[in-house]
Amino acid sequence: MKNRNWFWGIFLLLAAVFAVGSQVGAFNAVNFWTVAATVLLAAILVDSLVRLSFFGILIPVALLYGLYCRPFGWPNISVWLLLLAAVLASWGLEILFGRHRRWYDHCGHCWHDWHDKGDGEHFHSNSEDIDGDTPSAKISFGSSSKYLHSSALKSGRFSVAFGELDIYFDQVQLSPEGAEIFAECSFGKMALFIPRSWQVTDNLRASAGSVQNDMRRESPEPGAPHLTLSGSASFGTIEIHYI
Repeated sequence: MKNRNWFWGIFLLLAAVFAVGSQVGAFNAVNFWTVAATVLLAAILVDSLVRLSFFGILIPVALLYGLYCRPFGWPNISVWLLLLAAVLASWGLEILFGRHRRWYDHCGHCWHDWHDKGDGEHFHSNSEDIDGDTPSAKISFGSSSKYLHSSALKSGRFSVAFGELDIYFDQVQLSPEGAEIFAECSFGKMALFIPRSWQVTDNLRASAGSVQNDMRRESPEPGAPHLTLSGSASFGTIEIHYI
């Protein structure tokens, strides 16, 4: 279902709820902007439930609690503390359950991400193909997978804030001079899937986060394409996998 359908469907449902709830005292403190924020957060939450995106589930829940704790008399907790708890919990759940599997739909000619819950049930979401020699992507409060296509990749810039991003380089050829990728991850997770035949220089830094570089069984051959990784992980994780 398209995102706009999620939005308008949830908007109409919430409009019905507020039409009735307007007669209840607690709803008198809820203004238009609170309703608008609720619609947006609820759309993200429902979409994330379908895709089993832990960051997309817990962060909207934390923000919704912050919006409605005063009207409904719930314990008053700092929004920043709620966000920190949501990020830590999402991070922990991602480590425990959030491993991705990659499948290709030959009939639909599109990539899908499958999330394995361990009990045989899967959730999936469509992903995006990016063409060009200088790709870029920015993810906030959500999750996505990017499959790069280039005949001479020169550079790229990718950032994540409160979300998840998987980037696949297996359909990429690097520029003869090599390429540099800048990656920045804050309160989330970024995973880079790189051909094992490439030479990789890892200049990534970790600040209250982690950079995990998988070990390769064999070193790339001399003269192999060279990729330089730079950037940082702050309260998040950047993973490098060789495929």
